[in-house]
Amino acid sequence: MVDPADGEKMTVPVCMLASKDEPADAVEKFKESLKVPSHVETFSDQIHGWMAARGDLKDARVKSEYERGYKILLDF
Repeated sequence: MVDPADGEKMTVPVCMLASKDEPADAVEKFKESLKVPSHVETFSDQIHGWMAARGDLKDARVKSEYERGYKILLDF
């Protein structure tokens, strides 16, 4: 889901909030290849799609991380 080679092609600021389903090494390489302002963070206990339709907001932990993720995006 993450191609580290794409990082060097970015020309606009990037905020990437990865889940536990993205390979950690690919996320790190993507982060290292960025040459634009960025925020890259892995939410290691969340599934892919946790900030969208797949997030179980009845689960307190998921809801907390969902809210934290959107705060990061708004601040970015």
